[in-house]
Amino acid sequence: MRKTVVTSLVALALAAVALLSMADTLGEPVRWTPDGLFYQARTLELQGTDREQALAETFQGPQGAAMRAVDPERSGDPEWVSYNAQFYERRLIVPAAAAALEPVAGDRALLDLSVAGYVAAVLAIFALLLLRFSLPIAAAVSLATIALPALSNHSGFPLTDSWGLALQTAALGCGILALERGRRWVIGWAIALLVLAFTRDSALILVLAAAWLALTQRSRVSYWLLGTSVAASASVALLFAMPMRELLAMMLNDAQPDPGASWISILERYPAAIVDLLQADGGYVRNGAWGSALYLLAGLGLLFLLGRGPRASAGTSLLKAGALAGAAYVVAVPIFSAFRLELVLVPMAAYGLAFGFEWIAVRAALPSLARPALPVSGRASS
Repeated sequence: MRKTVVTSLVALALAAVALLSMADTLGEPVRWTPDGLFYQARTLELQGTDREQALAETFQGPQGAAMRAVDPERSGDPEWVSYNAQFYERRLIVPAAAAALEPVAGDRALLDLSVAGYVAAVLAIFALLLLRFSLPIAAAVSLATIALPALSNHSGFPLTDSWGLALQTAALGCGILALERGRRWVIGWAIALLVLAFTRDSALILVLAAAWLALTQRSRVSYWLLGTSVAASASVALLFAMPMRELLAMMLNDAQPDPGASWISILERYPAAIVDLLQADGGYVRNGAWGSALYLLAGLGLLFLLGRGPRASAGTSLLKAGALAGAAYVVAVPIFSAFRLELVLVPMAAYGLAFGFEWIAVRAALPSLARPALPVSGRASS
């Protein structure tokens, strides 16, 4: 009982720190981006506004004035806006919540939800780490996640990335619980993945991770994880087909529509696009984004380096597979995003950082810090 109370108090403290860190964002005017305007148009559409009218109100109205000034060839072009709207159709969850919140929050609804997702993502990371690590280590890495510039910066815009991270982390946590504590947690995995599929496109990362786990573990639970993830993702894809060829062609054509591009011409553009991405990310790090780069690179490196031998488990294998699938997800759309796309790697990097803290605690003769807060009660992956 005392441990539960202490853990709850730490969780509340983390939520408060995360919210306070966004105080300036909550007090400033909404900073609209093209993505944010598309989500705002989707919100209006869910409230009953005609699609083209919703796009016109957002992009051609006061909310889109700043973007029209700096990006007239895209955000200021109604044809470009209309073409791109198709890529946001399946992202329903956050705009639907914004539509419900709009009577109270007005046009700040999406931003308020983004900040709430930031807090939820931090708490989800905290809960994920408590499955394996002690309370002090889980809290320390969660504090580092609060301070992660890539996460806090992008959560300060009316976007869906923070909720995507929260849902992805929740699904991974349920996946680990299913593998190590019982098949009933597959239900939580499937629900989180289904909601994620209506929020971001990163649900594919979990499908690929589950596929690798089923291939290597060959257990009943791993098959359940794969089957439910495929079913959840396929159901959303059937409702809202994603025109991947058109999306990739546009992303590799300086964000300009190229509907006639073939898959061969798209693949031919990839090598140069990946080189450009690496150069842009390198310049971004040199200009001050070293904190985000260190969090991600160190965390992922430690996950693979220390998550072996006695530390290895089915849950760790799921996270490693998720890290590789997440890296493939980032490379699949090789455009500079200021580490926005790379946020899908945060849960795995956080786990790796926790391994690092535990390794230090053992060598510093602090065994209490290295003891798992919630010891595994039994394997359920067979």
